[in-house]
Amino acid sequence: MLEVADRFDGLAETYALHRPGYPTEAFDHLFQQTATDKRIAVDVGAGPGNSTAALRDALPAGWLITAVEPGHEMRRVLTRSFSDAPCVQVVNGLAEAVPLPDGSAGLMAACTAFHWFDRPAFYAEAARVLAPGGVLALVRNRRVPCAVIDALNAYIAEHAIEVSDHARREASKEPSVRELSEVTGFSTARSRTYAWREERDRRGLIDLYLTRSSVWSIVRRTGLRRVMDDLQAVCAATMGETVTLDWETTVKWARRR
Repeated sequence: MLEVADRFDGLAETYALHRPGYPTEAFDHLFQQTATDKRIAVDVGAGPGNSTAALRDALPAGWLITAVEPGHEMRRVLTRSFSDAPCVQVVNGLAEAVPLPDGSAGLMAACTAFHWFDRPAFYAEAARVLAPGGVLALVRNRRVPCAVIDALNAYIAEHAIEVSDHARREASKEPSVRELSEVTGFSTARSRTYAWREERDRRGLIDLYLTRSSVWSIVRRTGLRRVMDDLQAVCAATMGETVTLDWETTVKWARRR
């Protein structure tokens, strides 16, 4: 995961401002699923803290959060964002090497970061860090398709060298319930989806897409001005001045045996 962190150099501030957060009720539910007296929640691949904020808002009394992030710039913004939150500890670490003792956590969550991990190594690390009765959760925000989203995704698929099959790439960003159920040391996995929506204007939608590493691969090859012009043209052709985006936050979790 360490080499992946370099993809987001220079994007931490933009990511923090323009990526959406997560429904607090999703984390409320996860805390309720834990069956251990360990009161540490681990946010793996925390980025600038969008997921950490949702975890903090749902945090039951007596719990602490360890936010694990390998990227220097992301960790700088993360640390600044929670400088006045004594319940949040920010640490430098990898999903495959979390700097916590064996059996010390009651909840480990990875939010829209899972696809960057070495899956077997991450699962093994989760089994090590979580206490029996602790919960491993994979959380992901997904945009519900609409005209402008389909058009923007088609633009990425056409111009980003590493994205030739957008649908397949999206499907790879989270494990199936079956895969998670087969992880050694965990019970049968469960899944729950939370629907929500937000309104964005054209610039707000473009700013959202400019947080994506696949879009920045195009920027690095063709220049920011060209990509901005292209994205503005796509938005002008497929939406009005604003658009209501429908989102689904999918949570898949399993309990440590």
